[in-house]
Amino acid sequence: MPLVAEHCLAALARGSTALMTMEHWADGVDRLLAELGPVTGASRVWIFQLLELQPEAVIQDYVFEWASSERYRQLTQRRFRFFTSSLDDPEYRRLVEERQVGRRHDFCVPAMPEGPLRRNLESQAIRSMATVPIFVNGRWWGTLGVDDCERAVSWAGPGLDLLEAAGQLIAAALYRYQLNHRSRQVELFHKVADCGVWEVSLRNGRVWCSQGLKVALGYPETYPRIPLRRLAARLHPEDRAEVWVRLRAALGAPEPSQFRLDARVCLAGDAWSWYEIIAEMQHNEQGEPVALAGVLVDIGRRKQEEEQAQTASERDALTGALNRRGLDRQMTECPATSPRHLILFDIDHFKQINDTHGHLVGDALLSCLVDRIQHELRPEDCLVRLGGEEFAVLATGMRDDQALALAERLRRLVADTPFSIEAPGQEAPLSVSMTVSLGVTRQSDDDAEALGQLMAEADQALYAAKHAGRNTAVAYHAIAAGRT
Repeated sequence: MPLVAEHCLAALARGSTALMTMEHWADGVDRLLAELGPVTGASRVWIFQLLELQPEAVIQDYVFEWASSERYRQLTQRRFRFFTSSLDDPEYRRLVEERQVGRRHDFCVPAMPEGPLRRNLESQAIRSMATVPIFVNGRWWGTLGVDDCERAVSWAGPGLDLLEAAGQLIAAALYRYQLNHRSRQVELFHKVADCGVWEVSLRNGRVWCSQGLKVALGYPETYPRIPLRRLAARLHPEDRAEVWVRLRAALGAPEPSQFRLDARVCLAGDAWSWYEIIAEMQHNEQGEPVALAGVLVDIGRRKQEEEQAQTASERDALTGALNRRGLDRQMTECPATSPRHLILFDIDHFKQINDTHGHLVGDALLSCLVDRIQHELRPEDCLVRLGGEEFAVLATGMRDDQALALAERLRRLVADTPFSIEAPGQEAPLSVSMTVSLGVTRQSDDDAEALGQLMAEADQALYAAKHAGRNTAVAYHAIAAGRT
C-alpha cells in the first residue's frame, strides 16, 4: 500500500519520543499506536501479548489497541481477554512457529485459501492484516499488527518495515522498563536486606553492581564500570583463594550450581568486615556458563554473635578462664611450631576450705586465683579451668627449665600471699591462705595427638607432687628419668 515516507518517519519519531519520556512505557505504546494508525490508514493497530505457549494451544491477551472508530474497537470484547487459540489447524500452527523465529506476515484475506484462519479473520470483518513479532531479551513477547476492515491490500514492503521498526521501539521501551523496574527492586532489596547485588560476565569479565553496592565500595552511583580485578582486591587474600576454588568447581559443574561462602571484605574504608557471598552460575540455552551472579550480605552482626557464643562456650562461667573445650581448640587450631608445655595444678585440701568457709567463699577464691595467675602469664599462654579446683596452663616457646621455673613462680604466687575475700556476714574481708601442687610436661615433637598424652603425663607429675607433700612443682621428665 502507498505510504508516505516522511509521514511514517515523523510518526515513528513522535511515538519514540513518547516511549522515552512518558511516565509509564504503556502510555508511550498507546501514543505510538495512535501515531501509526493514521499514517497507515488502518482500521486497527493492536498488540497481543503472549502469555503461554503450550504444545497444542497459544494463550494470549489483547493488551493494546488503537481504532479509527468505535465500530472497529475490539479491546473491550470479552472473547479477546486471555483467549486460547488451538494449534489444530496446520496453517495457524505454522504461523505461530514462524512468529517464534521472527517472521513477519502479510495477509490479504480474499486471496487466502479456505480454512480456519481465513474464516477467523472474516468473522472479524478483516480484509487485510499485517503482523510482526515483538522480541524482548531474545524471547517472543507478543505480536504487533494492523487490521484493515475496508481494503484488501498488501502490506509487504514499507508497511511491514514500518511495523517492524515500531515493534523494535516497543521492545526497547519494555526492556528498559523491565531493567528500571528490576533496578528499583534491587535497590529496595539492598536497603531492606543490607546487601549488594552483583553480576560478572564470563565472556568479557565485565562487572555490574547495584547502586547501593557501588556506594559501599566507594564509587559514585553512576560509575560506569568497576574492573573485576578491583572487585577481587576487596576480598581478604585467604578468602579470595577459597572463592577461586568454589568458582572453578561451579564452572566444572554439569548443571547450574550455587555456592555460599563467608568472607572478609574491605569496602570503602580500611577495615575488614564479614559478608556472606551467595553466588550462582548462570547458563545459556546450550548449557554453557555465561555469568556469575549473586548477592553480598552483611553478616558482621551474625559473626559477632557467633564469636560471642563461641567465646561463651569455651569459657568457664565462674572464673572466665578457658574450659576444656577452649583448650581443645587451642591445641587443634594452633599447631606447635615451638615447644609447648602443659602445667597441670590443683588447690591443696580445697574441700577443707569449702567445709570451713562455705562454697561461696570457695567460688570467690577460685575467681581470685584465676585473676592472680592470669597477671603472671604472657598473652600467648592459656589458663584453663578443667573442673572443680583443677587448672592447667598451656605455655609455648619455653625450654624445660623455663617451664618448670614458671610453675615454681605460680606456686609461690599462691602460697606466699593470702587471698582477701569478701565473705557474706563478715564485716572485714576474710583472709584465706592456700597452696597448689603442680605437674609439668612437654609435648613431644612427634606427638600428633598431643592433648591426651600431655594430660596423662602432667597428671602423673601432679600426682608425684601430691605424694611429695603438696605445695611443690614436679616435672614429668624427672619422673621418667627416675624410672630409667
